[in-house]
Amino acid sequence: MKKTLLLKAIALLAFFTCALGASADRINFDRDGICYLLTTYDDGTGAITVDNGGSFNTYSGVVNIPDTVYYDGGYYPVVGIGYQAFKDCTGLTAVTIPEGVTMLLNESFAGCTSLTNITLPSTLTAIYNNAFVGCTSLTSITCMNPDPRSFSSNNFDASTYANATLKVPLGSKASYQNTSAWSQFSNIQEINKFVVDGIYYTVTSGNNVSVTYRDLNYCSYNGEVNIPATVTYGGTTYNVTGVGQSAFRGCYNNNGYGMYIRIPNSATTIGDYAFYGSKITYLEIGTGVTSIGENAFTGGTENNFHILFMRRQYPPAIAENTFASASFEGLNLWIPRMALGRYTSARYWSNFEEGTLFYGYDFIVDGIYYGINSYSNTVEVSAYAMAVDSTKLFSAYGEQENIVIPPIVTYDGVEYIVNEIGSAAHFGWKMKNVTLPSTIKKISAFAYRNCSNLEQISFSGGVTEIGRMAFFYCESLQRIDIPSSVKSIGYGAFYGCTNLQQAGIGACVEKIEDFAFVQCPNLTTILSYPLFPPVITNDVFDDNAYSDATLYAPVSSVPDYQVAEGWKNFYNIVGMHTLDEALNAPGSNIHFEESDYPWVVLNAGGRLYAQSGNAGVHSSSSTLSTTVRVTVPSILSFDFKAWGESIGLTDYDECVFMANGTSIFRYGARDNDWETFTFELTPDVTYNLKWFYHKDVSDNGSGDYFALDNMQIKPKVQRGDVNGDGSINVADVTALIQIVLNSQTIDLAIADLDNSGTINVADVTALIQMVLNN
Repeated sequence: MKKTLLLKAIALLAFFTCALGASADRINFDRDGICYLLTTYDDGTGAITVDNGGSFNTYSGVVNIPDTVYYDGGYYPVVGIGYQAFKDCTGLTAVTIPEGVTMLLNESFAGCTSLTNITLPSTLTAIYNNAFVGCTSLTSITCMNPDPRSFSSNNFDASTYANATLKVPLGSKASYQNTSAWSQFSNIQEINKFVVDGIYYTVTSGNNVSVTYRDLNYCSYNGEVNIPATVTYGGTTYNVTGVGQSAFRGCYNNNGYGMYIRIPNSATTIGDYAFYGSKITYLEIGTGVTSIGENAFTGGTENNFHILFMRRQYPPAIAENTFASASFEGLNLWIPRMALGRYTSARYWSNFEEGTLFYGYDFIVDGIYYGINSYSNTVEVSAYAMAVDSTKLFSAYGEQENIVIPPIVTYDGVEYIVNEIGSAAHFGWKMKNVTLPSTIKKISAFAYRNCSNLEQISFSGGVTEIGRMAFFYCESLQRIDIPSSVKSIGYGAFYGCTNLQQAGIGACVEKIEDFAFVQCPNLTTILSYPLFPPVITNDVFDDNAYSDATLYAPVSSVPDYQVAEGWKNFYNIVGMHTLDEALNAPGSNIHFEESDYPWVVLNAGGRLYAQSGNAGVHSSSSTLSTTVRVTVPSILSFDFKAWGESIGLTDYDECVFMANGTSIFRYGARDNDWETFTFELTPDVTYNLKWFYHKDVSDNGSGDYFALDNMQIKPKVQRGDVNGDGSINVADVTALIQIVLNSQTIDLAIADLDNSGTINVADVTALIQMVLNN
């Protein structure tokens, strides 16, 4: 509405410029029974006044003047009621003057003897001579401008000043009483109604207002109407708490299209007949509306009503006749994604057919759409709207160049953790760069599909799953570094990334589904960090990738990649030393993260190992960490050696091993020999393990270090626990019998219960006795 009024103001300025001598053309024409005078200017602007068509007594009955009129390919604002436009129209019973009209010219309504009341818009600033002379039946004049302007007293008859009621906006009575001409009215009354930015409000209680109509049965609004949550008038701020009865009744868009209307979250009610007979295309209703009255969307509204976007999680109460029956088949109802079940089962809302239902985002913050995942305060980055049957997608194609997803988003005073990029969330968006927080656990199917401008996505370490076609046809991606937290890469995840040159596959990836890297003709480098080749088929990469690209894999794992399904198709498999490879004992598969100063992979003395990277840097730390959990009693073991400057163990530099924040050992002496340390792990406990080398403020050269190797976790050896389940019972006896009968090999420390150095029937007898004694 603000934009509409601004255009009218510009047009009015042009109108007066014309009056001062600017070049202009004037054209008379009729539209819908009303005569107009169009004035156009050399700069392409124009303005319209209502005209009498060359003769008096042209109009009768009710005349509704629109705020804009179409002529010869353009829409022009109505800014005035022309000279003698309605003079002597004795059959005229009512006329509506739209917001945007600024002047009533001489004798514009003179002699309209059947006119009983009239409302003057808030934009009116000038009334010229004899405008309402001879309007003998006029009993009520409503003037919506809170700032009255002076005019000649000859505009109304003496009888009108004496007998008619002048109705003025809230708080403006005194101003009218002190302004010439207006002060001559004997009866001036304030009404609890005012207009701001073209929207009419009625005060309902205290500082609460409801959107209302300009005049009943008149098109009070058209075009796009964005109702605010609060409105300030006369120095007071009011809360917009509803849309009143018949507020948009009979409204339409002058340009021939339906209206776009948004109702704020502050509104709680929509009254009876609120949109009755109106022509609207899109209506968005905020989260606060709890009830919608009878016939709110009937009377022909259903003929043009295409989209209703409900923001409320719980369906508002409606009547059986709130909607016309045709709406249940033709109106597209968009609802919050978490509220689908509630709407489909709610009274009367359940009448909407499945093909008309769509679920959309729950709220928007800083241009990003969010859907509530659960009631534990987590959200996903959501698509604008999707069909219930997933066959149709509505995307709000974003234009931001750089998108940073926050870890926490606040809406309506509630904080939500952002833990997922939802299905088709950014489908087709135009951004170049995306940064994800560590709170994101999943990138869902189609999340960034057809983001053809996307050049870089920065992962944090939390993502565990990349969904089906998540980056399908992201043609500008040149490099992708999949973090070590990812476990699986979905079907066609990077299909059609035609400029992708390098793909880094994180150390914990276990499975890559078909066509993940197909139609990537420029892919020349694949860095696969897992020690055990992820499960793939022959259809994950293009044939040209198998023949032309270089696959880099951990040196010790190259033989495994050379025989693994899918991976063995690569002609060029080259070994690379990785941190996990250097730290793990053969056959072990613990993944490590490093922070502060990176650790260095070394190959010396026939041993591949890792060493802290902050040697010679005072007041620094070099840190490794991992998280493990076991199901049976187990032992973590690792080899270590250190070289520092301590006199005692921890006087200066320190090598520290911690579990769940507790220091397990601290070591600081100079010692260039490898030692082995073991730590017992309890079943079903999550251990956050950390190793770090801390240098003090003294720089003692580049020889200071903490070195680690042969990390592994093995079940704890328990005498008699033959099957390794952590307990000793009949199952162990059965297992030992099978070992003896089949001459199988087993650790003597577990099964040589009679200490004879061999495993035989005597050990079975000893185990039975152990079970009985327990």
